[in-house]
Order: sequence, then structure tokens, then C-alpha cells
Amino acid sequence: MSTLENQIKAIKQIYSEIKKAGYNITPIIVGKFALTVYSQGMYPANIISLLFPDLNLLQKVLKNLGFEQIGDFWTKGDLVVEISKKFELIPTGTFNQIEVNGDIINVISLEDLLIDMMNECIAGDEVVCDLIKTLIKSYKQAIDFHKIYQNLKNKQAVIKFREFQKEANL
Repeated sequence: MSTLENQIKAIKQIYSEIKKAGYNITPIIVGKFALTVYSQGMYPANIISLLFPDLNLLQKVLKNLGFEQIGDFWTKGDLVVEISKKFELIPTGTFNQIEVNGDIINVISLEDLLIDMMNECIAGDEVVCDLIKTLIKSYKQAIDFHKIYQNLKNKQAVIKFREFQKEANL
């Protein structure tokens, strides 16, 4: 079983345990692992980053599933999970539900992921800039650029997005 398959299996187990605890909401995948989901594994991330309002419950679930806390991370074999309740990581406040092997997982919206990645791009990370270009080309029909422009705080980021959007339409 590949690392990505193991990661998806772990997410499904976490979702199942949270549901058993009586919660109707499940964690949202954020960060580089969201990029892994959108790139369908082409950009592998070794850390599963989850956003959830009840950190105590999520920590209890991870512990019950055999994860061990090491600093800010929870590990089990080669799996690493990072948890947060910083909902400001989702500027537009939206997420997508994506079907993976018949199960639904919550992933930060592509727009929010692109906004987050653009911060790294304008800081000089050319690899991230290239990844943004790839995502824009792959998903240009599905991306709500108006939502992106509404939520960008940095003028330089707006300019870069417009440039990448133009490139994608060539």
C-alpha cells in the first residue's frame, strides 16, 4: 500500500471515530496535504494537516487509534498528523467535499489553498509558483477567481494571480 493510500486510510479512520463520538462534522484537510489531494498525489506531503474545532476530541481520537504525540505532531509508523483549530487558515470560509474511494473527505477550498500558497510564492518560492500555475491550468474552469481576488490582502499577490490566470488561458 502506498503512503498516500495509508494516509487516506488514516483520515477515514479518524473520520469514523469522530462520527462514533457523536460529532456531525469532520476535520478539514489543509496545508500541503490538501495540495496532495488536489494534485492527485503528484505532490506528496508527508504530514496530514487537519483543521477541527474540538482539539481535545481529535487528540483523544488520535490516541485511541494508536498515534503518539511528539511535540506538535501525532505519529504512527510513517504517518504524521498535525492538528489545528486556526480557522483563519480558510479566508473564504469554504471547503470542498471530495470523494476518495467511495468516501467523502473535507478539503480546504482550492481558492483558499491557492491564496495560502501565493504567500509562499511572492516570498520567492518558485516551486510553489510553478505548483500554483499547474493548479490554475488544471482547474481553471472550477476556480472562483472572483473569490480569490476578494480575499487577497496583498496587491503583489493579486498581480501574480492575474499573470498566472492569463498564462493558463493562452
